[in-house]
Amino acid sequence: MGKVIFWIVVFFLVLLALRMVSVYKSRQDARDDEAEVNKKKRADRDDTKATDSMVKCGRCASYIPQSTAVRKALGWVCTDPDCSRRG
Repeated sequence: MGKVIFWIVVFFLVLLALRMVSVYKSRQDARDDEAEVNKKKRADRDDTKATDSMVKCGRCASYIPQSTAVRKALGWVCTDPDCSRRG
């Protein structure tokens, strides 16, 4: 009877160890995936910073990327419909 209990305990310990290894690997994969996504976001953000300069809106005086601004008689103007109410 003692041998049966021993093997049952060994079996459950092996299952526990396999479960711990599986959880460790899945967490490591999730961290790697998250790091890769963050790296891509950082690279995209760095690309937009390098190619797009900031201009000051002539109506509300806020700074906006030049790619989203519109050139008017006042200078650069943002495309926000509430722009004239803020300034």
